Amino acid sequence: MLRPRRENETGNAVQKFVRIFTLLMTLLYVALGVFLIFIDNSQLNLNLSKEVRMVLGGILILYGAARFIRVYQLNKRSKNNENEK
Repeated sequence: MLRPRRENETGNAVQKFVRIFTLLMTLLYVALGVFLIFIDNSQLNLNLSKEVRMVLGGILILYGAARFIRVYQLNKRSKNNENEK
């Protein structure tokens, strides 16, 4: 027989999904930045100069790193709060 889920269990499932999603998005930003930096302009017709691709790629990498640090700190804080309870 199935037991009904408690509100706390569904909240934990949603929190886990959000954590995984945010980590995947940070990886996507970094990967896209690396892709823009190292892709050959003849392989993809992006119509961007090399300098623009480098700057945009660098911004994406920095943004992804900043998001990762923020998510890591939030996860660490939430785990510490759970352990204190």
